[in-house]
Amino acid sequence: MPKRKQVKKTVKRVIKRKRNSYSAEQKTQVVTYAKEQGNIQAAEYYNIDLSMVGRWVKASSSWSEEANLKKKRLGSGRKPFFPEAEKKLYRWTIEQRKQGLAVSYTILRNKMLEILNTEDMIELYGNLAKNFKTSHRWLIAFMRRYKLSLRRRTRISQKLPSETQSLLDKFHQFVNRLRLEKSYEFENILNMDETPVWFDMAGNFTINPKGEKTVHIRATGNEKNRFTVVLTCAAGKYTYELL
Repeated sequence: MPKRKQVKKTVKRVIKRKRNSYSAEQKTQVVTYAKEQGNIQAAEYYNIDLSMVGRWVKASSSWSEEANLKKKRLGSGRKPFFPEAEKKLYRWTIEQRKQGLAVSYTILRNKMLEILNTEDMIELYGNLAKNFKTSHRWLIAFMRRYKLSLRRRTRISQKLPSETQSLLDKFHQFVNRLRLEKSYEFENILNMDETPVWFDMAGNFTINPKGEKTVHIRATGNEKNRFTVVLTCAAGKYTYELL
């Protein structure tokens, strides 16, 4: 009788890899070492898969941003000591800006102290407000809470004509040609300009709500009264080398 062929069945063994969990501190150590020595050296030193090291290094840039966002969500900042007084200060600031009046840091500090010394605030907070100092830290925190910022007054500026640069180049050529013809020295070439200075020197900065495109500051009515300052400068001495 013919012999039966024996068929060997091969069974694949599934190797289960042990999955390790790593803390944020351990990942940070690996990433720091990898940035200094390289991903391969870090994988060998910490006995970690090379692809995992690469993923950690790539993702490490967003870790600090996520940590900062978590801190902001937790609201770890100090709460205001006098919330009702700050609400009054904010309403007063908005009223001043509606009238076009500038509000500086100093004005804001003085107004806060003035509000705290009113009868209703003394009745509400008692003697707590006596030792309150309107520090720069408080000021920045107040502005952040009410979405205020220090803004520059906006103006409608005049645009220079498109041919300005070509006109300047022609003028420079004219001056150089005239200097060679008349044998002028550079120190004998003077540039004179007049500029107006107004008696009404209103500040250009004010505390204003964020997001507004136009920041208006009202003047005192003397913005047209001015005097003229004449500025003059000499070209000086220059040396040239022929190449």
